[in-house]
Amino acid sequence: MKDLLLAIRREFLTALHDPRRLVFLFGAAVAYLIVFGLLYVPNIVKDVPCVVYDAEDSHFSRELVRDIESSDSMRAVLFVDSEEDMREALRQKQAYAAIEIPADFSRKVKTGQSAEVLYMANGANIILTNITSSAMQDILADFSDRFAAERTALRTGGDEELLQHMISPVHAHLRVLYNTTQGYMFFFLLGLAMVAFQQGILFAVGAAICGEYEQLRAGEGDWQGPSWLLLIAKLALYFALAMLSYLLVTVLVQYVFAIPLKAPLGTLLGLAAAFIVAAMSFGIFASAIFPCEMEFVRAIIMYPVPAFILSGYTWPQESMPIWLQMVAEAFPLSWFSNTVRELFLAGHSPRLAGDYQAFAVLTAVFLSLGAMLFCWRMRRYRRAADAER
Repeated sequence: MKDLLLAIRREFLTALHDPRRLVFLFGAAVAYLIVFGLLYVPNIVKDVPCVVYDAEDSHFSRELVRDIESSDSMRAVLFVDSEEDMREALRQKQAYAAIEIPADFSRKVKTGQSAEVLYMANGANIILTNITSSAMQDILADFSDRFAAERTALRTGGDEELLQHMISPVHAHLRVLYNTTQGYMFFFLLGLAMVAFQQGILFAVGAAICGEYEQLRAGEGDWQGPSWLLLIAKLALYFALAMLSYLLVTVLVQYVFAIPLKAPLGTLLGLAAAFIVAAMSFGIFASAIFPCEMEFVRAIIMYPVPAFILSGYTWPQESMPIWLQMVAEAFPLSWFSNTVRELFLAGHSPRLAGDYQAFAVLTAVFLSLGAMLFCWRMRRYRRAADAER
């Protein structure tokens, strides 16, 4: 135990002399939280600029235009006199959606024919397209029901409100659980922070492992004890630091960005602990494959984007090809990011037990392979250093 404590103390002093490791551990996730938290402060997308071409320009068509302008999702910023001008406004990105009301709009509606309102959107941004198309469908549905009720009331002398319920007897009542405002901050921010948190662990552990290799190759290695004991000391120190970093992230998420934690804190920290061990094991294995720190950085810097995409955080894994789902299972982030979001927003996750099992398997595989390679490289570099002396 005394030797282990000495090894931990040595590793801690080394980390203080190489502040990059602490910056990676504590700075990466915090930086992502601040940058993307400020980006998602509005939380929802509204007032999407749209262009309107009212070819009829009648009282009836202007009623529809007023409904469009009253929508929270869209904002009419431009009124044009031709379809060509409307398309040009989309091309120039003066607007992201366009609505054309035909010249025979009121005539067709009032004679019982089907009138078509043209809606166009800039599909290059699918988020804006989905928001405006959904809003336009709701606006047209409400407009059609209201007009039908008004016409029927005029003809029959009936009650307009009652007739509107008869014309449209079924209404959907939307109830969104866990993210009631459907805010983008709640959806994206936690996942982005977890990606940065994982990358901070990998960079810190990689720097600690590769630093040992480089010291021995330079003939400056000062550790004379067993390699496995040094590895345990590194794991113990960086595990403790990573847990402190995760606590800091949790505090910022809750009290700065107002994302509620509905699960018990112990549940969240237990999952984080299992993830940190698996991520450190992954980093030890990667640093054993790429023993030069520059090679390690070049390799590991390509990891976060594929890991985030394959984790299923923004695109469900069930919709991915089977072979990609199998690749994703080898990444610790795939068993962590979605569950963290569910624990924060819903207070529970049905996948929690499976995540612990996956972390146990990943830790066993990566840590055993990484430890063997680490000890082998340490012996090899020591022998080479002794031979040079």
